Amino acid sequence: MVGPPRRKWPRRILIGLNIFVALCLVGAAASYGYFKYRFGQVPRISIPGLRNDGDDDPGEPMNVLLVGSDSRKNIAKGETKAFGTEKQVGGERSDTIIVLHVDPRSEKASVLSIPRDLFVPIAGTDRSDRINSAFEGGPEQLIATIKDALGIEIDHYAEVDFNGFRGIVNSIDGVTVYFPAPARDSVTGLNVAKAGCVTLDGDRALQYVRSRNYQYFESGKWRVDGTADLGRIERQQDFIRRVMHKAVRVGRNPATLNALIGNAVKNVTLDDTFSPKDILRLANRFRSLEPDKVEMMSIPTFATRVGGASVLKMKQPDADEVLARFRGELPPEGTPTSVPDILPGTVRVRVLNGSGADGQAGDAATKLKEEGFQISGSPGDADTSRYSKSVIKYPPGQVEKAKLLQAYVGGSTTLQQDRTARDLVLITGAEFTGIRNPAAAPVTTTTAPVRNGATTTTAPPAPAQPQC
Repeated sequence: MVGPPRRKWPRRILIGLNIFVALCLVGAAASYGYFKYRFGQVPRISIPGLRNDGDDDPGEPMNVLLVGSDSRKNIAKGETKAFGTEKQVGGERSDTIIVLHVDPRSEKASVLSIPRDLFVPIAGTDRSDRINSAFEGGPEQLIATIKDALGIEIDHYAEVDFNGFRGIVNSIDGVTVYFPAPARDSVTGLNVAKAGCVTLDGDRALQYVRSRNYQYFESGKWRVDGTADLGRIERQQDFIRRVMHKAVRVGRNPATLNALIGNAVKNVTLDDTFSPKDILRLANRFRSLEPDKVEMMSIPTFATRVGGASVLKMKQPDADEVLARFRGELPPEGTPTSVPDILPGTVRVRVLNGSGADGQAGDAATKLKEEGFQISGSPGDADTSRYSKSVIKYPPGQVEKAKLLQAYVGGSTTLQQDRTARDLVLITGAEFTGIRNPAAAPVTTTTAPVRNGATTTTAPPAPAQPQC
């Protein structure tokens, strides 16, 4: 049976940042002895069912389960009115579930966001329910549910309450987010009056990442972002990347590093096999890893109703293609050799209308989502409606993802590197003929040359989305 609707707070608090920031920054610590001492202060729990046996192989891939707890035990007295108390909300549940996959051999990392409303069989029971309800039976039950329902083995476990999130953001003096339009959420209190780059402190960042009733102001009126939890996952993943960028930049400061570790001591719980040596090994392997190369992924789902309640179920075979990486499986056979061997679920795309054709960007975004791509933000208009060819802008290092997207875009397209971008941007032109499976039809493409970071195109260039 499906449990009752969950209360408003805190929904899906970003977690795992303490751990990932530690992986990026621990090499800057004054000494191993100091780090070991501080790390030893982090609360530990014993969890049966972990794949790790207490001695990690430094060369093998690792999955770390990162769980955000809605525990109220560390909130200030003055916040109980807004957040409620443990007694009022009826205990503790997981409101964020993320799997961090690190592969030292390839020096790659991926982050998988698991929707809390994903409907799966709950391990150790004869019922199916939303996956976040598995946490009511403790970390062991949640880990077993992820293993049984998703096929993902978990090596280590980390848990943090929402105070930890605020502490991370404040430790690095806030995080700057680009808002393409004014935004608000009457439930969380989010209120961004002007578009542009806005620096969020811990409290305002919390309003942003937990927003489920997100609205944006466009063309003279407030519009509802109907993506709910899935849209929130996209915003959270973008925020994770921004935190990583900021932390890598300022975290070399010993005071900042100490504040981050101190925050972990207060608000993070780890499994008792996750040792300082394990983190140092990973840190040495990933010291040069760029945040933009960390793949942010989510499970393809579709909305349905079970027992009168709204839930999400996995969309197959798309979900298995995404989960394969976290299971340690090879990419599925039969992938066309002419198309980059990249899963659409690992690619985030913003779609803009560059032709002026009514509804073109919205239709393209819908079709791309059906093909498994992640859609970033809401479809909108480009700087002009005079594009002839479609243009795909891509960040440095993501040309293969751009080529994959190009294979799905009907009509002639131009690839253009954009050094300020974080995600791909598809600008549809007059020659755009729709989105289709690349195995079904050939594609006409051109690639704009790159000269000193600039590009030459046959269409007027659209302004890059500011990345602050």
